[in-house]
Amino acid sequence: MNKLNRNQFIKLSSFCSLSTFLNYNLYGLDKKESNIELDKYGGWKGKKFQRSGFFRTEFDVNKWWFVTPEGNGFISLGINHYHQDWWAQQYNKDFWLRKFNSKEYLDDNWNIGYRKRALSDMKLLGINTIGMHTNASSLIDLPFNSKVPYLREYKPIVLDHYRNPKPEIYIDIFSKNFEKYCYEYAREIALPYKDDPMLLGYCMADCPIFTEGDIELYGGTSWARKLRNLGPMDPGKREFVSIVKKKYKIIENFNGVYLTSFKTWEELLNKKRWRENIPALNKNEQDDIESFMLSCVKRYYSVSKKALFTFDSNHLFLGDKINGNTDSLDKTIPVISKFVDVIYYQYFASCGDQSDLLDRVSDKVDLPFLNGDAGFGVSYEMMPNPYGPRAKTQSERANWLLKCCENAFSRNNFIGWHICGIIDTWKTMPTKEKFQHQGLMSVIGEFYPEMKSAVQKISSNLYKFDS
Repeated sequence: MNKLNRNQFIKLSSFCSLSTFLNYNLYGLDKKESNIELDKYGGWKGKKFQRSGFFRTEFDVNKWWFVTPEGNGFISLGINHYHQDWWAQQYNKDFWLRKFNSKEYLDDNWNIGYRKRALSDMKLLGINTIGMHTNASSLIDLPFNSKVPYLREYKPIVLDHYRNPKPEIYIDIFSKNFEKYCYEYAREIALPYKDDPMLLGYCMADCPIFTEGDIELYGGTSWARKLRNLGPMDPGKREFVSIVKKKYKIIENFNGVYLTSFKTWEELLNKKRWRENIPALNKNEQDDIESFMLSCVKRYYSVSKKALFTFDSNHLFLGDKINGNTDSLDKTIPVISKFVDVIYYQYFASCGDQSDLLDRVSDKVDLPFLNGDAGFGVSYEMMPNPYGPRAKTQSERANWLLKCCENAFSRNNFIGWHICGIIDTWKTMPTKEKFQHQGLMSVIGEFYPEMKSAVQKISSNLYKFDS
């Protein structure tokens, strides 16, 4: 029998019906029991690859996998938002101080108690990965030594959308200074972790603002808008002029599109702040912004990865968590796919929309996908606006999660789902007044029974579909 290539298998899997998928027994709907033996990283010993000592990815002719340091197939079921301060808010700090027998936030008893509770909860749920969003050093930082595979943040530039990056954040990434800075930053961030087998990989910003669609949703600016307004000695400005010069040939054609009156290309190069931070006037300018944006992203990724791998080439590079709720994933995937080991994205959407997104982008790349942040919520008085689609009940919310994981893990190119998140946040928490994150548990650690059961069902059957 002739072997199909990866994308052919991915295409076939996207047409796999739910009933066909359930025949694989992924969610234990078949009463028949099967024993799944896992290694210490959570990898399935029934799926063997070559041992390398660190996490990596591999396609086995049929399907993409993470591979554990011991050489076993691994599917990532992660959890986000182990932010210790979310346990130390005005509404729950006293409860957790008593629970951890702690006198004050972040004292020894707090750190020990928090670590024990977190590891216990993850074991109870079957969670096998600590997602990108965590500031709990006792869970992921050395010398504590993580007991669970985890993602480490590597952010040469802090472009997270929720930080509302200012124009000055968008430095000239085409400059030699950026290369030097990345080198020093990577040495500080990565060198101490290069031999940690529990480190799944490095990720950069949380939904950075790259595209016009990103700006439309979050405001602010972008590299494409910022760098074209620099001066003649700035490499970023020279890159922009080079792009438009190739397209328009003569300056008069450029002026006709931009409604400007430059006499020469040199005059455009010399002119600072010649364009306001506003949407494109027409399709030609929009196309120019997109072309320049892709050039910027390519430079950002190439320099950042080269610096990282100078000090740690043992681990995976996931790049930024790209936003699926804007046009960012669709626009940037051809470029980022040339540098990353996994297409790492975020998408808060219904199960149908989740599938539609993967259908749309899967053929564009020959890489596995990981949804690094996704979830659903149920509104209540102290959490009126949870992120993501809102269910009427916790039971409906649990069913949505089950259905999404059924659909996603049926795909040959899907290797991870990271749940948003572990604990509720209330509207009285600073920065959560408008929107809140909903967790699997209340602010005092009481699990929603339906969500607990759903996650346990997913985790206990992660590998049964291929057994």
